[in-house]
Amino acid sequence: MKIAAASITPFRVRLVRPLSTARGRIGSRDGFVLTVESDSGERGMGEASPAYWLGGEQIGETRRALESIVQSVDRHRGPDQLRRLIEENSCGGSPLTPAATCALDTALLDLSARLRGVPMASLLGIECESIGPVPVCALLAGQTPEEVTRQARIAVGQGHTSFKLKVGASPIAVDANKVASLRMAIGSDFSIRLDANRAWTLDQAEVALHAFQPYGIEFLEEPLRSPQPGDMRRLRDATGVALALDESLSGAAALSAFIEHDGADYLVLKAARLGGPTRCVEIARLAATAGIKVVVTDSIESAVGMSTAVHLASALSRHGTAVGAGGARFFPAGSFCGVEFPSVSQVLPDGPGLNVSAYPPRKGN
Repeated sequence: MKIAAASITPFRVRLVRPLSTARGRIGSRDGFVLTVESDSGERGMGEASPAYWLGGEQIGETRRALESIVQSVDRHRGPDQLRRLIEENSCGGSPLTPAATCALDTALLDLSARLRGVPMASLLGIECESIGPVPVCALLAGQTPEEVTRQARIAVGQGHTSFKLKVGASPIAVDANKVASLRMAIGSDFSIRLDANRAWTLDQAEVALHAFQPYGIEFLEEPLRSPQPGDMRRLRDATGVALALDESLSGAAALSAFIEHDGADYLVLKAARLGGPTRCVEIARLAATAGIKVVVTDSIESAVGMSTAVHLASALSRHGTAVGAGGARFFPAGSFCGVEFPSVSQVLPDGPGLNVSAYPPRKGN
């Protein structure tokens, strides 16, 4: 097989509703979809949408990196040659950004899976016959306890059993009231995830976690403004709330430091931040050696990025662990670059490639 062409589709999408985080308010989403086409006409896609509101990779850097990929296709037609760009990036020897590397890695995996007629998840370490439905975590955006209650009840009615709230943008007492309202709305059997996006000092985080602890939190992501492995462990031991790494994780070396200090209970893997599905698999294996649980989420992405997250979750997370697909509740409904992501509480990564389906199947399908 040869790669005959590559192209970039930029997008800017106004979200259905804004999302407030400790790092700012998100009202629209910019990103790119990379498409590679084989000499037989089959296509593979990957998304490059960095979480630019968190700092780090910016959208202009992503565009330039993607343009270099398209230029590379003109010189290197073999998939293995293009994969060397990904390997060079992991060693620091490539100009590609993490999000652009993710798009290339995903597009090549998607293309390979489509040519074989199998789900992309099967190329990430899971047998086809073991692929099952993946629950979808409902990301809520309510600004008041009343709004959280209303959104949560709608999501429960849709079949969701896992829920996520952003915290840290409001005073701790306000966040605690929202968490309490969420627990009351969903009952005691369903899970709550919180994400602080590095909102607090160590003392502030301890106050916040003590306030949230009575409501049965599955885990809280990134509580500390300046996260240190030892501080994460002290915070977890002082409050009894499980803690998760997200934007603090840049790769295997950073994870090793937290493993050494027993500073994380969960690892939130985002392919766009870490450089693609292949690298996520490598980091997940390292986490498994330390008994750290893995949760896969998107970064408020389109159907392409969300589908990638579902296939990764199928391969890496324990059965029944909900995937984070924030784009499902914030992107306008409908096909995106020809890819569908159903607005349901469970999805099946059945392929071919990165395609997913509603589970159970909708009537008439």
